[in-house]
Amino acid sequence: MARRGFQQGSLFQRGTRRKLWVARWWEDVIQVDGTLGRLRRSEVIGTVAEFPTRRLAMQVLSQRLGSINNGKARPQSVRTFGDFVKNDWTPVVLPMLKYATQKHYRYMLDVHLNPAFGQRQLRELTREELQSFLSRKLSNGLSWETVHHFKCGMSKILGAAEEWGYIAENVAQKTKLPRRQHGAERVVLTPIQIRGIAAALNEPARSVTLLLVLTGLRVGELLALRWGSIDLKARLLRVVETVYDGHFDKPKTKRSARTIPIGTETAEILAGICSTAVDPKALVFATREGLPLDRWNLLRKHLKPVAKKLGLPGVTWHLLRHSHATMLDGVGTPIGTMQSLLGHATPEITREIYLHAIPEEQRRAVESVERLVFGPKWTQVQAPTQTTSGRVN
Repeated sequence: MARRGFQQGSLFQRGTRRKLWVARWWEDVIQVDGTLGRLRRSEVIGTVAEFPTRRLAMQVLSQRLGSINNGKARPQSVRTFGDFVKNDWTPVVLPMLKYATQKHYRYMLDVHLNPAFGQRQLRELTREELQSFLSRKLSNGLSWETVHHFKCGMSKILGAAEEWGYIAENVAQKTKLPRRQHGAERVVLTPIQIRGIAAALNEPARSVTLLLVLTGLRVGELLALRWGSIDLKARLLRVVETVYDGHFDKPKTKRSARTIPIGTETAEILAGICSTAVDPKALVFATREGLPLDRWNLLRKHLKPVAKKLGLPGVTWHLLRHSHATMLDGVGTPIGTMQSLLGHATPEITREIYLHAIPEEQRRAVESVERLVFGPKWTQVQAPTQTTSGRVN
């Protein structure tokens, strides 16, 4: 007598030119209301070319049914990907992420992931389906980095579904991407180009641009900088916040919260926009209402138009930071010092060596970058001394 719950499943062929073996069996599932139910499942287990006889195909089906017949399989939910994301993942997991990351996930879900998988049941998602989705996005011209974000996003969502018992495994972890192909080497700004851009900019875009080049800060770190985090006498600057679309948050990583030295020219730029009685909590760059400046407005209305007129159409805030890193390398800065100044994550051995204090080599490094940027003819392009606090509408 057959053991209760044991099943052999059924098997049939489908297709004409490309014949497929299709298997069917019963699965215990968790209904949307939480009650247990039973559904008939169909799945392609391979082609007839791969398994030329029914006996070989039945062996594959028996392997699929193994966990069900030995009692180890647990019921999975019939909930759809879209329902799980909307009612579980978004309210619980998304708020735990940084604001910029939340915005990025919402874009991925609305434009790419939900249109592809929103109506699919979580339990029915397969590695092959996700792999095909990723390959299709690459074929459509999306960058490797963008498609990699899709893979990581799906893995994070399905990982939560697995942890909460809605699926048995996270199939996104089994997907692969081709080896990352590095494009042409990124073009960075030369000191002469930087001086030309700065000379053509008005405040506050001029000071923002120069400070990003001279300090290597991320634009969100600079726009979140407060006067209380600057010591002009000691020529030190502390990164303790970042801002994105008006939302303040902790720095990008643990290593991004750092103290860096600034050179004399950088200190003079900051002193020029510092009022006599400055509030330590006030932003260095702010609107008249005390709100942070909008990075996108500064980029679109100020930096990009000026750079384009000078024949430099690809200038972005990140390019300024990248130019700073390139100049650090150009003046012979050790890699550990560069990683400390830029706030990048580093190997443990490097972190242990460069974790403490502000060594003189860091100060010499930033001062060397200043000499590259300003040069002996800087006075010819330097803007008049400021008389305002640097705050704008």
